[in-house]
Amino acid sequence: MKLTFVRVPIMCIVFALLASLICININLANAEAEEFKIGIVDISSVFEKYQKRIDLDQELKEQEKGFQDEINKKRKEIIDLDEETQLLDLGSESRNSNENLLERKNVELEGYAKFAERQLLKKYKDFFENIYQEVVQKVEEIGKQEGFDLVIKKEESDVKSGKISDLQFKIGIRTVLYHSDSVDITLDVIDALNTSYSK
Repeated sequence: MKLTFVRVPIMCIVFALLASLICININLANAEAEEFKIGIVDISSVFEKYQKRIDLDQELKEQEKGFQDEINKKRKEIIDLDEETQLLDLGSESRNSNENLLERKNVELEGYAKFAERQLLKKYKDFFENIYQEVVQKVEEIGKQEGFDLVIKKEESDVKSGKISDLQFKIGIRTVLYHSDSVDITLDVIDALNTSYSK
């Protein structure tokens, strides 16, 4: 009986010590969590307002226009040759020659159009890869300078969509549902990129 009276106070003291240790650990964890610094970047906005992206996009559009002009020129040659061929006598040597030339020009046009498409797709791909890499490097640089522990990509909040699959995709890629303006470093990233580019 006496042992029970001795055990109960000792167990109470042990539980009290454990509870105080747990409280101290919780308070330390909360203190560490308060020092954790998070930043948010709207990548779409950065891409939209980065002057280098705007300039490169304009260059690619001009190149695309050049390819399209060449394709239109080749098409006009084919149309003109076809009209000329239709006026020639059936079975004549000049008509056969024109038909062979017409077939060759059609094949050339098709080949050129595929070449132009591949060139543009490759340039657009390289262009976006390079721009994205620059953005990531600048975010990392700002993150280190400003002492951020984590920088998260923010997506557009517009979920309006014509198709359910598009809506599901937009909802699925969205990772940030709310953030205060104080953690948004998008403008800092845009300014830093544009300043570096203008130099």
